[in-house]
Amino acid sequence: MDERLNRIAALANISSYTSETTSNYIAGAPHMKHPALKALYSELMTDVFNYANNYTDVPRVLDLGAGEGEATLAFLKLGAKVTAIDISGSQVEALRHKCERFSERLELRCQDIKEVLKDKGQQYDIIVANSFLHHIPDYLGMIDESVTLMSARGQYFTFQDPLRYDTRGAFTSIFSNFAYFFWRLFKGDVLGGIKRRIRRGRGIWFADSVHDNTEYHATRNGVDQDAIARVFMSAGFECKIMLYFSTQNRFFQTIGTVLGIKNTFSIIARKRDINCTKERHLTEGFFQCE
Repeated sequence: MDERLNRIAALANISSYTSETTSNYIAGAPHMKHPALKALYSELMTDVFNYANNYTDVPRVLDLGAGEGEATLAFLKLGAKVTAIDISGSQVEALRHKCERFSERLELRCQDIKEVLKDKGQQYDIIVANSFLHHIPDYLGMIDESVTLMSARGQYFTFQDPLRYDTRGAFTSIFSNFAYFFWRLFKGDVLGGIKRRIRRGRGIWFADSVHDNTEYHATRNGVDQDAIARVFMSAGFECKIMLYFSTQNRFFQTIGTVLGIKNTFSIIARKRDINCTKERHLTEGFFQCE
């Protein structure tokens, strides 16, 4: 992947996620406002933490693109030690204030993740990418590099990324787009937003557009969940993909969930134990050594 694209994306994220735009982001983030998605996230995150807690009293967590701190704060409350990374200085400062009571178990870094991934001296039990991969040009390369920072029983947890568009099916794509446009009608810059959406849907991307460079999935066929799984499996991980429905509007969120539509995914990947000769089933899709 062209290093220039990574740099453009980094600069776009710095300018996009200021204190003002962060509040707007939260208002439009499905996984932060819909109870069903919040419950799913909590369930998966707790499963990830409990698995790590079986092997260490204080799991070490690396939160990539920590943002407003949804993952960081939750893992701190469970008792983990968290290193939270974000390139936006305003978000890092907001997170520092929000997590002040856990400061002894929190390390905050205002950095580009590529700099963090160079530090091979650190090992983490859990790496989190919460609503993050679709902001990264080369997310497959980023995952491949970051797994080298994981402990012997490390886990990788991703949440809230759009499925690769051409795997969703026609009805799912139509329903998802209709739900988005309905929500977008009640927001500012309606015409501009709709024009950008249509342009991106045609695969047209502008290098000087902050919007295009903070949401790569819009012009690059979503996020390839199967390719991510292959990266994990080739690196020696057991991998489970969870599919669910996510949209901004509450009404359409309910309807899409009832209809069983799947347009978004989460992944939990767990490192295999190469010395394991006897396994028992732990949870669906995973095995643990006895």
